[in-house]
Amino acid sequence: MRADELVEKVTSDAPSPRYTVDDIVSAGRKVQRRRRAGWTVASAAFAVTGVVAAVSIGLPDAEVRPTAGEQAAAGTSLVTASPLTPAAGWEFPDDPFQYVFQRFDAGKLHVKDPIVVSTAYQIAPLHMDGLVTNDRAVDPKDVVEPRDAAGPKGAAGPKGVSKPGDDARQLYAYLTVYRPGAFDAEKFTGNRVTVDGHPAIEQDGPTYGANLRRALAWEYTDNAWAVAESFAEPSDVAVADLRALVAGLRPSVPAPARVPFTVGYLPAGYHAAELGQHAYAGLNGIAAAGDGNYGGAIFAAPALPTTGLVEPYGGPEGEDPPGSFQIFVGPNANSNQALPDGEKPPAEPKCGNGFCNAWSPDGKTTIQVDSDGRLSDAEMTRILKGIKLADVTNERTWPTAATALRAG
Repeated sequence: MRADELVEKVTSDAPSPRYTVDDIVSAGRKVQRRRRAGWTVASAAFAVTGVVAAVSIGLPDAEVRPTAGEQAAAGTSLVTASPLTPAAGWEFPDDPFQYVFQRFDAGKLHVKDPIVVSTAYQIAPLHMDGLVTNDRAVDPKDVVEPRDAAGPKGAAGPKGVSKPGDDARQLYAYLTVYRPGAFDAEKFTGNRVTVDGHPAIEQDGPTYGANLRRALAWEYTDNAWAVAESFAEPSDVAVADLRALVAGLRPSVPAPARVPFTVGYLPAGYHAAELGQHAYAGLNGIAAAGDGNYGGAIFAAPALPTTGLVEPYGGPEGEDPPGSFQIFVGPNANSNQALPDGEKPPAEPKCGNGFCNAWSPDGKTTIQVDSDGRLSDAEMTRILKGIKLADVTNERTWPTAATALRAG
């Protein structure tokens, strides 16, 4: 989506909170904005208007890792050990909403704990030494107007950037680990190689401004593939950097995913397809991992495919999966329908065009059901009224997804 198209959409049909590749890459991941507009427009409306710190798991909102040279000069280790719960081999429970790997370091790359999991895969943010991973929304006071001149290495200047500065080198990257049989390697084009004894496929392109999409897929165990994708300037993330992930990915004892709510009602035929823990579901959740959102889930009818995939549901642009609706749970301050301080939440859910909102009794947490018009207001209201919140600030109170996302 080009800038003129984005302006037109924001002022007309108010797109849902999706990050197009141009939003993610051409702007260098410098501006993270939820673009759901107000109550009077024709789409959903869960928007970020401020900056909120990450909750519990400590994901950095704009992390700048020191380069290897800076680390050496400071006398610090080039690799930081991650607390792991190792397993002897890969285990894939019947319940797909369980994490089967944990954070690890591989040279300059640092894979965070997975925070999105679906019936076919799980996704973790990927950071790198020396680069800014800006996975938070922009506070208006932090926005810098675009430069007249071209950006670094000829990149067009973005509409606004968030601190730490206009010239900060950016990275948007993630690792998707697919369950056995879910990924179709035959559909994934590229240069077929062997990396650390594993069949692999290297893929470069397309290019967005000065930023190159670079991907590496590899078979990490029998019939199961992982894919690392990065969007950055070509010289910042090398093929060798991605290859280092192959030896680093190791199994951990499966751990159930948890969400800060329980559903009490689902429309007939709908089943949970994907969730976010301390994030919204899907790549939108990964793109905004530092926003401090509590959780979310995608439900679909019919069930979304668990084979033949080459990308996460909704693709890199964060589209709504077919036949789906979503639940978003986040701080009231993260919504552009945020209740003013001290205002009492409405007694009944409040609906716009394609979404309905409710609040916790103290007004500090917003719960939204968004179907983009696929469900009636009455159905979305019924879903909202059936949702029971846990203590959103205390993960120990959160139920496992396997039980929380099944109605009745």
